Amino acid sequence: MKIQPLIITITAFLTLNLSAQTSLEEYKRNRKAELEQYKKRVKTEFEEYREKRNSEFAKLISQRWNAIKHYKGLEPPIKPEPVKPIIKDNNKTKVPPVRIPIEKITTIPKPEKRVPLNIPQSVPFDKTKSRFVSRFYGARITINSDKDDFNFNLRSFDEQEIGNAWNELSDGRMKEVVNSFLIHRERLNLNDYTFVQMVGTICQDYHKQKDKTKIGQNKAVLMQMYVLTQCGYDAKIARKNSNLVLLLAIKETVYKKNYLTIGNKRYYVINDTEENGSYYTFSQDFSPMSQSCSVQISERIQLNNINKGSKEKTFTSLKYPDLAINASVDINLMNLYNDYPMMDWELYAKTPMSLSLEKKILPPLQQMTNGKSKEEATRIILNFVQTAFEYKTDEEQFGYERPFFVDELFYYDYSDCEDRAILFSYLIRKVLNLDVILLYYPNHLATAVKLPSYNKGDYVSLKGQRYTVCDPTYINAGIGEAMPQFKNVKARIIEL
Repeated sequence: MKIQPLIITITAFLTLNLSAQTSLEEYKRNRKAELEQYKKRVKTEFEEYREKRNSEFAKLISQRWNAIKHYKGLEPPIKPEPVKPIIKDNNKTKVPPVRIPIEKITTIPKPEKRVPLNIPQSVPFDKTKSRFVSRFYGARITINSDKDDFNFNLRSFDEQEIGNAWNELSDGRMKEVVNSFLIHRERLNLNDYTFVQMVGTICQDYHKQKDKTKIGQNKAVLMQMYVLTQCGYDAKIARKNSNLVLLLAIKETVYKKNYLTIGNKRYYVINDTEENGSYYTFSQDFSPMSQSCSVQISERIQLNNINKGSKEKTFTSLKYPDLAINASVDINLMNLYNDYPMMDWELYAKTPMSLSLEKKILPPLQQMTNGKSKEEATRIILNFVQTAFEYKTDEEQFGYERPFFVDELFYYDYSDCEDRAILFSYLIRKVLNLDVILLYYPNHLATAVKLPSYNKGDYVSLKGQRYTVCDPTYINAGIGEAMPQFKNVKARIIEL
């Protein structure tokens, strides 16, 4: 009998078992240490303030709310009938180049820095608790906290009951919940307004599961406001009929959303579904450090999804048929954009293209323009935008004004002059690294590109620099060719 191999096998098994036990114990010790370290995080000035403020704020919102006059959502600026695409007629006598007159210059402001918060990389998961999991435009959202942390009492929607609920939410149960939301804000690279949407979606999903009555909907709105105030946003709630609705201070102008003016500040109504009724609310702010929300999307939102639900299309340049690009877009991002509030169209120009689409669009353009002069490369990209997309006005396609984010041109069947100008300006900046400005006429949008060694054609002068007119809606026109009817019309310049 072979005793020695058997002894070796048993010894090895015991060693492995002991090693596994040691690893498990070490894992438990590490997780416990992480949890303790998480609890001892250094608080920012705002985090210190909000802990003291919550009980005081609960008393303030327990007092009688007053009726506040509301205003119907602003309509987008009325524009004359947009200019239809014009195909350049090479047989017509050429009009001499001109310097386009300037009406005024607009610069798009950068979003303010957010309220400083000590955002952890992750919330250590406590095995004694469970998690709440939901979806936000396809992205998985996991709240590392006990599901019951979301729950609280709200028997009615009068002031005293809401004040009591605020005190209950402030008893410590929401600390990990708030941090989980902030972690997802960083992970998905959400801008302010999309973060507001995400918080609202998760709160609604939870309370729909827990309580499908009107009280459940109102609890979701109150929780959304609570989370947003703890994250440094200037938010309130109002009572309208039997509903609680979220009021959000927004830095920029948005359209078609009712708003209230409180303390010389505009608060937009975010989730109102009823036409009639008065708004009752309070005037007190949660904190002097609280900030208005911004609707600008200056960095890519990362839903971490593959492209689904959108068929691939081919976009081909008429003059350069070798430039044919196959592309599809993420339907989840399209749904997010479709639900986004309408804002001033120049803000759409600041929104970057999604990374998945950029990987399909930029390489063929870079390959096609590689080795070409900046002037010739600009001509190639200009003709691509002029001829690869079908034209329709927003009124014809949707029945209302609807500017596009750059991804949306590759999803919808038609686009107009504003959409094309925004896309062209983006491609020129990304592919050729050239400076571009937008030229806004009363009923038309074009662009002008800073071509350092080019001094021909129609142009505008900005800060002593020459910008050559490029019009993505003037079909087959080259660089330096403005539409004839706009050669002497003053344009508003938008710096990007």
